[in-house]
Amino acid sequence: MFGNKTLQQHVNEFLSKVNEQEGKIRSKIEELEFLFDSLTDKVKVQTAAMIELEIAGDNAGAEKIMKSNRQLRLQIDEIKDSIQGYRSQLGQGYQLGKELDKVKAAAIQADKDRVERVNNLHKQGEQLAQQIADLKMKREQVMLDWRVSYSRTTEMDLVGIASYIDPRATALSLTEKETLIRKWMSGETIEDFFSKSDEYKGPIISIGDPGTSVEYRPPQHGGNSIPQV
Repeated sequence: MFGNKTLQQHVNEFLSKVNEQEGKIRSKIEELEFLFDSLTDKVKVQTAAMIELEIAGDNAGAEKIMKSNRQLRLQIDEIKDSIQGYRSQLGQGYQLGKELDKVKAAAIQADKDRVERVNNLHKQGEQLAQQIADLKMKREQVMLDWRVSYSRTTEMDLVGIASYIDPRATALSLTEKETLIRKWMSGETIEDFFSKSDEYKGPIISIGDPGTSVEYRPPQHGGNSIPQV
């Protein structure tokens, strides 16, 4: 913007004034060309009349027409020069120097605004790129947390209190404790694990060195829940 107008508005106003000025010039050229043609035709007619007078022996009349033609030719030459002068002004923006200076000033300001806009857009682009990179890192962390949360169940976190839920849980395998806790959390009965206390539940395996071994009974329904020694 330059003042309250855009560069294009300044250009449009300048061209409008140029068109207005050139319209006046063309109108003047047409007027002069019409006069040029009229005087040229008049010279031709008078020349023909002069020849007839000379043939008829009227030298005085012929001389009078000759003088008139001489004056007409001077006018025709002046008109011809004027037409050429007006034509030379077409496309020149004659007397529009101040208006052209306004366009130049508006163009300089528009270029400054463009450079500033380009720099600002480039800066915004870099900021957005950084934000995208930050969001990508946050997404990766969220997905990592999701995988950890998905793979580690709530039951795993509660295995350590299984014996407090029911002391008989100490005899259960890790997988059975997790199932017990799941039922306990959902409000289901947990007596299924203890209703057949005399039922053989499989061998007890000791894992570890003597004195520090851990007794382990494999789960009845399969699984790989081996206690850590």
